[in-house]
Amino acid sequence: MPISSPASGPQGLATVCDHLALLKSLTASSGNNLTVKRRLLDMYFAAAPEILDAHGRVTPVLIPTRGDRVIAAERVRPGDADGPPERRLLYLHGGSWIAGSPAGHRPLAVRLARATHAEVIVIDYRLAPEHPFPAGLEDCLDAWDWLCASHSDDDLLLAGDSAGGNLTLACLNVLKAKGQRLPDAAIAFSPATDLRWTGDSLRHQAALDPILDPAVLPLVTQAYLGPSPSAPPDDPRVSPLEGDLRGLPPLLLQCGEAEILLDDSRRYAEAAHRQGSPVRLSLWADMPHVFVGFAPLLEPASHALTEVGRFLDAQLAR
Repeated sequence: MPISSPASGPQGLATVCDHLALLKSLTASSGNNLTVKRRLLDMYFAAAPEILDAHGRVTPVLIPTRGDRVIAAERVRPGDADGPPERRLLYLHGGSWIAGSPAGHRPLAVRLARATHAEVIVIDYRLAPEHPFPAGLEDCLDAWDWLCASHSDDDLLLAGDSAGGNLTLACLNVLKAKGQRLPDAAIAFSPATDLRWTGDSLRHQAALDPILDPAVLPLVTQAYLGPSPSAPPDDPRVSPLEGDLRGLPPLLLQCGEAEILLDDSRRYAEAAHRQGSPVRLSLWADMPHVFVGFAPLLEPASHALTEVGRFLDAQLAR
């Protein structure tokens, strides 16, 4: 299993950490007001004006599902992109399964589209607690089915961050088990892979992590699974670490070394490697949760996006 720890200076890190600490404090102060919590998490990447000024083109789209519903989504491309893309990337946003949106992730989506030379499609999947598991996962799978049917001749990619990284890896487990088309490659930024929360980094990294609180994570699992859970926390659709990780597509996991979910990436990558899947674990010193979304303020975030582009170029050229 290739492991890299890129040596990049922490330019912009203090600004990012101060911003995340403020969000953490305000989120804790909001009590049980879910609307406020969602608005705060939509400002996750708003640490500086240059982050929000990503210069992208956004087109709304409705994605049909197997039922009578449709999923709202955004097609995102850089503002200077010309010609039809040959790569399509389905992006699953983070937000602890209870928050997050395509709009809040738009700066990251634009920069990811530029780095990967792909059209990025960010979906507004259903959120808990109003729509507990498996509603959000079903939306992600329906969106993937739509992408495969709409762009069958293109390179198709799947990516997500945090809870969206969890959904990305859970989708791989489900698609493989059903014998459906897998992504040509997949990316997970700081994914949650074990919703029993048993990783050692939950304790060891707690003092370093400016945004995530290990004491809150069991409550997040309860909200995601709902009052009458249809699956236990160790179900592979809930905790991808528990899945059969043989036969996965090429996969890149990027994670900061200053976050409590560090072991979620480490253990998943180690398990996938043991089972023979092509996985690359990329760890970044001093970086917080989903640091890749803070480009260009945070210099390592820009380097991480470059790494994603090079990884995909190498995999898709084969």
